[in-house]
Amino acid sequence: ITSTLVYFQQADITAHQFHDRAARTAFFAWVDLSVNALTIGIQIFLTGRLLKWLGVGMTLALLPVISLIGFLWMGITPVLSLLVVFQTLRRAGNYAVSRPAREVLFTVLRREDKYKAKSFMDTFVYRAGDQIGAWSYPVLKWFGLGLTGISFVAAPLAAIWCVLSLWLGRKQRAFAHAKERADAAPLGDIAAPEPA
Repeated sequence: ITSTLVYFQQADITAHQFHDRAARTAFFAWVDLSVNALTIGIQIFLTGRLLKWLGVGMTLALLPVISLIGFLWMGITPVLSLLVVFQTLRRAGNYAVSRPAREVLFTVLRREDKYKAKSFMDTFVYRAGDQIGAWSYPVLKWFGLGLTGISFVAAPLAAIWCVLSLWLGRKQRAFAHAKERADAAPLGDIAAPEPA
């Protein structure tokens, strides 16, 4: 939902800022280049270390924290330069940190459960979130909320997302410990077959 809200905010701000389509295209190309360069740098030098130092839950919570700060900041000062910083950090954080951390969540599940969960998330959760965000934006505008108001509406969603990320990290850690205990448990007194 928050990604879609940022997308629509970006569309509103850039439509007012750039009246020339070529200038708008060049702007988006520059933002995409920045996101890609930052993503590669973070993945090479930080992602593994963050997962090791902070754990899955705290690493997952980084993107919601960036979103919370970004939305609050956009609520105070909805300007293009801030949007560029916010959108670049948010997208790079998603690709470089959040997605790898989400994949780690699935490492403790059985193969069948993993694919069912991933399929459900990809086909329902992400698309439903995008659709809810796409429906919410015009409704919020209809209620008279501008970029500032919509940012302040999105901030609590980012806070809830942060809490959910920490909870998922704790659940993943509990599953991992249970799996380690099960793998380390003795198999009992199983008689070896007699040699022939």
